[in-house]
Amino acid sequence: MMPKIVDHDARREEVAEATWRVIARQGIEATTVKEIAKETGFSTGIFAHYFKNKNDLLLYALQLASIRIGARMWKKGEEASGGEVLGSVLLEALPLDRERRLEWQIWVTFWGQAASDTALTEEQKHWYVEYRSLVRGLILDGQRSGHFRTDIDAGEEADSMVAFVDGIGLQATLDPRRFPPEYQIKLLEQRLSSLRGK
Repeated sequence: MMPKIVDHDARREEVAEATWRVIARQGIEATTVKEIAKETGFSTGIFAHYFKNKNDLLLYALQLASIRIGARMWKKGEEASGGEVLGSVLLEALPLDRERRLEWQIWVTFWGQAASDTALTEEQKHWYVEYRSLVRGLILDGQRSGHFRTDIDAGEEADSMVAFVDGIGLQATLDPRRFPPEYQIKLLEQRLSSLRGK
């Protein structure tokens, strides 16, 4: 009989996705390895093969969410053109569908945890450095191509834009009826209009 071949990366991702669902349902404090195992259908013993401890698993779950969000943003950036690139990228950061709403629930939960967990704090800082750098680069590209005003500082505008999108995302996560997808898009479009030529 041939031994079963296990794709370790796929298994880690499967466990991280189950972790997201458990956190979204129960909160991070009530999330246990036992609950995650139940969600995946795996035994609790399997977790030791993939993660050092629960904190290692939580960090990986955050990293995977960041990677997936970033990949979608890059893809949208490559698909769009001209002055639409920045808007297309930022739309991927908003909780406009089920997958992104789950990511936002996880992200908000990790914000709370990061206050007392250095590894999570560093992971979120790293994400925001990359995110702001991407947005700054897109603003500079828009300025060079004539799509965006040149009388604004691209770095400051990137900081402001990222904070704005986070604000919408947080509000939409906490109060989805008040901030449905079409309203989130409208608010972002209004904000982007301030970058366009006078």
